[in-house]
Amino acid sequence: MTQLSTIADSYFTRYRYPDWLRTHSLLVGRLAARLARARAERDGRCDPRVVELGGYLHDIGKSPLLSGDERGHHVLGPLVLQAEGLGELAELSRRHPVYAPLDPSTAPRTVDEKIVYYADRRAGLSVMGLEERMAEQDVRHPGFEPLRAAELAAARQVETELFAGLGVGPGDLA
Repeated sequence: MTQLSTIADSYFTRYRYPDWLRTHSLLVGRLAARLARARAERDGRCDPRVVELGGYLHDIGKSPLLSGDERGHHVLGPLVLQAEGLGELAELSRRHPVYAPLDPSTAPRTVDEKIVYYADRRAGLSVMGLEERMAEQDVRHPGFEPLRAAELAAARQVETELFAGLGVGPGDLA
């Protein structure tokens, strides 16, 4: 485990992450870290440490401790992160959901935000292709199925942007 994954693990414990959420969050953090390091080496346009920790904690708003709150995890997560003194991660949490790019107020803007968003698009409980991951999400959230074509197009656009000039491709994350 890296130092940042150890820090994240302490939050997972404190916020009582169930096993599936811990597994997913560790995978998102690892994918985000790998992509952030490659991007930072290429053009220095991201902060790998912030992106890695943001990847690990992107779903903190799904904590069972927050289950009585009706607001979405993309609203609760940033509030928790701010309260924990991790304000630099708040926008990474707020702008990561699959539907975020469809709304200008939540669309990922920075490279850091796009990396966490993309890592979440590729990581369920294992690394998946974009189509496979979205199909998996359709099963859990069938109400979003009509948006999938637009969400997939947005994810593909972010993927193209993130991998441009990196010398690695999306298949290298598996």
